[in-house]
Amino acid sequence: MEGDSLVKKILHMDLDAFFASVEQLDRPELRGKPVIVGGREKRGVVSTCSYEARAYGVRSAMPMAMARKKCPQGIFLPVRYERYREKSAEVRRIYAAYSDRYETVGLDEVYLDVSHYDNAVPIAREIKRRIQAETGLTCSVGLSYNKSLAKIASDLKKPDAFVIIRPEQALEILKDLPVGALHGIGKKSQERLAKKEIFTISDFWRLSLEEVVRMFGKFGHALYYRARGQDDREIVMDRAPKSHSRETTLPENLFEREAVAEVARELLAEVQREIADEKVTPQTLTLKIKYADFTLRSKQRTTEPGTDWEKVLEELLDAFDYTAGVRLVGVGFSNFLESMVGDYEQLTLPLEEG
Repeated sequence: MEGDSLVKKILHMDLDAFFASVEQLDRPELRGKPVIVGGREKRGVVSTCSYEARAYGVRSAMPMAMARKKCPQGIFLPVRYERYREKSAEVRRIYAAYSDRYETVGLDEVYLDVSHYDNAVPIAREIKRRIQAETGLTCSVGLSYNKSLAKIASDLKKPDAFVIIRPEQALEILKDLPVGALHGIGKKSQERLAKKEIFTISDFWRLSLEEVVRMFGKFGHALYYRARGQDDREIVMDRAPKSHSRETTLPENLFEREAVAEVARELLAEVQREIADEKVTPQTLTLKIKYADFTLRSKQRTTEPGTDWEKVLEELLDAFDYTAGVRLVGVGFSNFLESMVGDYEQLTLPLEEG
């Protein structure tokens, strides 16, 4: 990725096991141990776990009860969102010094356009080195000529990796990767493809564009070309937020409005503090309820800026029936006024679950 000014140069950086790494950084006695961050209640889920915990089969989004069975000697810690946000800001200050064209993905990932450097390789190495030296965190970095390949590169040799995929290497590297390496092909899609004996990206090449579109809808167009090393997406800066929300799974089912309301009010207060920091102005409030049978219902209200959101929340609470038992509550803002949006980082983080 050096010397050719006509080739786009995109860096993808992913902080390794971010939440767990911050916990190990703040508490050195936890280094080298299986740290599992997430909800501490019996219905909590794993937000992030250290690589030591992953060796036992623990994974993000796994129910905490299952994580305890797989790794009973694990060190289970609650999510400390504000601390992770502080460390994420430290990292941002470093990479933002090298390019004003970057696109954040949550707190732990970023795409950075470094096309303006004649040789982007030493720049990528310097960013990676500085992040570790100045924040104490390691990251995996991928450098390539588009976003899709940069992300694939950063995933190839985690943790603490630096991988370059040059244009002439792309197809050779892609062909033997599992089809799940393509962002957007999840577990269920992999199961569907396996029925067609498609396990690797080179297997995926056998499908025509029409077949891929039939399987994946409009997104199939992007998948078809990304599997062939083609991705024309640009870095998107300063996007208006689509949503800003918090949710929590309850330790016990709740059957009364007031009990659910107490949880919802706490979540609303959390989200209001977050958007105050981000200096954004929402116009829509959504209340989400998941019942004991896992049925999900949501209701929303759109109003003028400057409304009394506490009052709107109470009105939304009145619109639900609670007799079936509630296991999850979520509150979120959306429909933001773009003219009010400043430097934005999209956030959707459960209160305890990540």
